[in-house]
Amino acid sequence: MMRYRAIWGTVRASRSLPVLDRFDLKILAILQQKGDIGPVEMSQAVHLSASQCSRRMQQLRKAGYIRGVHAALDAGRLGVGISAYILLTMNSHGIAAAEAFRARVLELDEVLECQKLTGEADMILKVATRDLASFNHLLTRQILGSPEVATARSSIILEDVKSTTALPLGFAGAVNPADGT
Repeated sequence: MMRYRAIWGTVRASRSLPVLDRFDLKILAILQQKGDIGPVEMSQAVHLSASQCSRRMQQLRKAGYIRGVHAALDAGRLGVGISAYILLTMNSHGIAAAEAFRARVLELDEVLECQKLTGEADMILKVATRDLASFNHLLTRQILGSPEVATARSSIILEDVKSTTALPLGFAGAVNPADGT
């Protein structure tokens, strides 16, 4: 089994991932749009029996293709008034600093996403807060107050032109991700 050293741990490349066929891809595409679909309704959509759909859905979960099922909530109705991106440069690129910042980010409910980047910025955060005052507190006290952070540049989201969690599946057909065949 191949291993890759990552900043936050070791990632193993699995050799036991199933080959995705057209039925698996269709199931994944439907689940991205309607995560709460049951096996009977899925069977009608993909033209397989309900038991085959149920088995395939379980195998896709077990293999890690399906990481979870989530409800898409209306941010405005829940009191979220400000969404923003924050680009960060870090004081240190050592593993200890990365672990400390990771632990801090995981504790902040307002941080929806955090990714490590290449280029000028080291990290990008997507955040959601109640209002400008709470955004200011998050940015100045929680983010810039972190000893690991050198600088932060923020951009408030004015409008969601496109917002989806659905991944493109066109390049995943009939490929075993473990070895590329």
